[in-house]
Amino acid sequence: MNTENKVNVAILMATFNGERFIEEQINSICNQTFKDWTLYIRDDGSTDKTLSIINRFEKKDNRIHLISDNMKRLRPMKSFLTLLKEVEADFYFFCDQDDFWKKNKLELMIREILNQDNKKPNLVYCNLQCVDSSLNPIDNNFNSLVGTVTGYSRCITNDMPGCVMLINKTLRDLTIKYTTNYKEIMMHDWWIALIAQFCGKITFLNDRLILYRQHGDNAVGAGKNGSTLKKIFQKGIVKKQKKLVVQTYLQITDFFETYKNFISNKDIEVIKRLISCRHKSALFRLNFLIKNNIHSTYGLRTFAYDVLFCCRLNSLLKDKE
Repeated sequence: MNTENKVNVAILMATFNGERFIEEQINSICNQTFKDWTLYIRDDGSTDKTLSIINRFEKKDNRIHLISDNMKRLRPMKSFLTLLKEVEADFYFFCDQDDFWKKNKLELMIREILNQDNKKPNLVYCNLQCVDSSLNPIDNNFNSLVGTVTGYSRCITNDMPGCVMLINKTLRDLTIKYTTNYKEIMMHDWWIALIAQFCGKITFLNDRLILYRQHGDNAVGAGKNGSTLKKIFQKGIVKKQKKLVVQTYLQITDFFETYKNFISNKDIEVIKRLISCRHKSALFRLNFLIKNNIHSTYGLRTFAYDVLFCCRLNSLLKDKE
């Protein structure tokens, strides 16, 4: 890939007991058609062979660096945001320890973001293919969900895991400067997607550039597959949806308080009305969701979310308090 000006590309990987798949993932990065990158890895206190595998790669490739910070257990969200603060670059990719990147992932995504105005916060994300532990394609609902969330729907759902994301330095700087309280952040990818949605620009590249491995031990995965009936009777589904309503409400409230000075007046008014729903009637809440075309990633989840949001929002928040 030829560019007029050399760009500094950082790949940020958070690891924890990833010995099963991390070697294959790092090899997929080393085999990229775009070669001018640096991989920064923060381990979260692995007790298996993860660190020895990383050390072996670090010795043979000077683009790979293990970030040492006493390996304090932070979990994925804080681990990735910590890396984002510590690394200076022009562009940033997030990388899971267990996926597999197609050879042209970096090249195509960098080409896309270089077409944007990178003085402004920009995020580009690609599509993915769900696979099993042996990288065989599997039929999972998530295959058709990436790229489906836009506008105010991003307040209640997220269609982009971190591994599909590329952000520029402007978005990174905006993130690390004002994100000081992690309490209500559900995941780093969702939080950054909110910042990009309302303070910058999001571009979807509809190419499946990642094999998104589902193996049962994922920190965050593609979710359960199956029929609508199966999902309805899935153990704990109502409890999970109640938790989601509370978490998304608290997250968007915290996001608004943190970034309201960077949001357009139109978006400010809509988000303020969303936050005010706590003290409004069920009919007001339903009309608000419909008017602003706010929906989840598929029908059943939208239905469950809408019912709980409209009928139980205030009581669920009181239970949380």
